Amino acid sequence: MTFVQEEPLQHVAYLHDGTLEGLLSAVFLSYERREEPEDIVAEGLYEPRLGQSCVRVETDFERAGRVRRGVEKAVGKQAFTAIMRASTCDDYETGRVVLSFIRYCMARSGSLKHAPVLDELANPVVADLRRLEKRAINESEKMRQFVRFSHLENGVWFARVNPNASVVPLVMNHFADRLNDQPFIIFDEAHGLSGVYDGRSWQLVRASAVDVPSATEHDREMQEAWKRFYDALSVDARYNPELRRHFMPVRLWRNLVELHPCTG
Repeated sequence: MTFVQEEPLQHVAYLHDGTLEGLLSAVFLSYERREEPEDIVAEGLYEPRLGQSCVRVETDFERAGRVRRGVEKAVGKQAFTAIMRASTCDDYETGRVVLSFIRYCMARSGSLKHAPVLDELANPVVADLRRLEKRAINESEKMRQFVRFSHLENGVWFARVNPNASVVPLVMNHFADRLNDQPFIIFDEAHGLSGVYDGRSWQLVRASAVDVPSATEHDREMQEAWKRFYDALSVDARYNPELRRHFMPVRLWRNLVELHPCTG
């Protein structure tokens, strides 16, 4: 339950559950209590400051929806899309950046003489949010490129990923469109989040670990064939490890089947 205090606190941190809705609930609370929190972070990432109070914010979907509608009404849907993307970043300052941006958007509400808010790159409030948004977009693109599915014996396609930002929500539509009616799970082991698609719609499930069945024999054969094809295309004389690490970050290698040694 959210702690209620009549007098605004001067040195306070808001702790939320790490979701977009949790972050927006914290933004709503800052308006309600007329407070300027020093930190807005997921509870598991909180680093206490000396003399700082903390408030655990209960995720409230109605309040989060009100914040979203307020931003969209004030400055448009594209601005909220930027907030949604930025919120996936693991930066400790993400919550403060989002709050500052939303405050600026609401103060700017109804002003038609200005350019679109996302174009105001000279404004540090906007620039900070766009920086986080760009990071999330880049990480989403890496996920689209480097997700590798295995076909499990229960008929589900499964992929394990470890992105630098919690971008599974941003890529689920992409994979749902491409796999069509095939059920799949993308498990983000770095953030304890799974995107689960049943062939019709998808949802997000919190899980620190997953227990999955073995891959089918056909899938194991296809993985071996893919690894051999990958190796056959390589040209030793043109091997450039630095360029490879640039386009294919080392942190992603453990989930790339083509980089595992062939078993046969």
